[in-house]
Amino acid sequence: MTQIIRYDDVEFVVLTYRELLTAATPGMMKREIQLLATENGQYVKCFQREQGVETVFSKDKGYLLAESVWDFFDQPDNLIYCEELPSGTQAALVVIRGGTVFLDTEVNMRNLMDELMALTLGSTAYKIKLFGDLPIGEGSSQFQFPVQNVSTLEYLESSVFLAITPKEEYALGTVKQAFASLGYTGIALKKLTVIVAVLAVLGLIVWYFMEPSAPPPPPVVQGPPPPPPDPYAAFKQALMTPAPDAILQNLISTLSDAYTIPGWTPQSLALAGSSATVSLSKDGGNAGILLAWKRNHPNVQMNINTGTAVLTYTIQVTSRPTPEVIYKLPDLLANFYDELNAKFPGSTVTIGAITKNSNYQQSAINISFTNQSPDSLMVLADVLKGLPTVLSTAAMTVSSGLISGQLTRQLIGA
Repeated sequence: MTQIIRYDDVEFVVLTYRELLTAATPGMMKREIQLLATENGQYVKCFQREQGVETVFSKDKGYLLAESVWDFFDQPDNLIYCEELPSGTQAALVVIRGGTVFLDTEVNMRNLMDELMALTLGSTAYKIKLFGDLPIGEGSSQFQFPVQNVSTLEYLESSVFLAITPKEEYALGTVKQAFASLGYTGIALKKLTVIVAVLAVLGLIVWYFMEPSAPPPPPVVQGPPPPPPDPYAAFKQALMTPAPDAILQNLISTLSDAYTIPGWTPQSLALAGSSATVSLSKDGGNAGILLAWKRNHPNVQMNINTGTAVLTYTIQVTSRPTPEVIYKLPDLLANFYDELNAKFPGSTVTIGAITKNSNYQQSAINISFTNQSPDSLMVLADVLKGLPTVLSTAAMTVSSGLISGQLTRQLIGA
């Protein structure tokens, strides 16, 4: 549920989607808000920030619980608020980090310690406010905040959730209302359009009357003839791409990064172009843990379904310098085949037919492997190092920490 209803029927909203927008014009800003509302909920709130406009979206109406709680405690930079809700089985959890909402959720008591554990991975010190019968304290089976994460810790004597006074500034509304709250009303936009048009006309008039006379054309100087085309340009262009060994190392690092998410286990890894996707299955975790991890990894895209999740990474590998030597393709194939059998046994290699392309040749090579450790794949990366080859695709599955899959690449030579 993304909505918590209080005894007096006041509706508070959690599990909101948030994004900082920095559009250059009001029109672009409005289009971005409308697109995000289509995907993440038609109830919207906008806040002006120094870096841009913070937008908040929900599929349910109500007041933002995170901002309401933050305002109640006088808006500290770093805050953890946790309160047992009247049902006795759920708790409200709000986390403010660096002056912005990091997490707002309703969590089952059985999963509360997992949520809190994810918050202690960093070194941020929080003002911690607790109320109710929570599994947090000095008991051996209870959660305790690490010392480095505690600025102050206070057990409250009364409920904050019941004491919050709803404020209109934290009420979600329509896209039109949210956009108008930024000062971009329809009248303001029309005035801005008229002003821009008038200034453009005045600028054209000034330019017309003050434009200096055109200088005489420079004398034509006949330069040297252009160099002849490089017969190996296509060969060089093909190899001025990221090195396959660096890509493979990056994929292994990506998989290791996905293993850091508590309660979620990687199941597969695939490469398409510069994007690597990791599929995860639920292993005791929950969506709150994923969202907390995502906020620390802003460059990773995430899609969550029931019991599964997909992470999309952008592979950051620099391109290789221009090759200076072209080797004979049959020799490259023989040497690669022998070295792979010696250093990476157990793999299956399929070598495709040699095809010609202007002044060079290439052959598709498929490498299949089963139940290999990440360290073994680093050996495969070492075999690929320095070879004139291009990695086309990679598809892998993960089971009990061991990796199976196949790589398809093109080996290029004379």
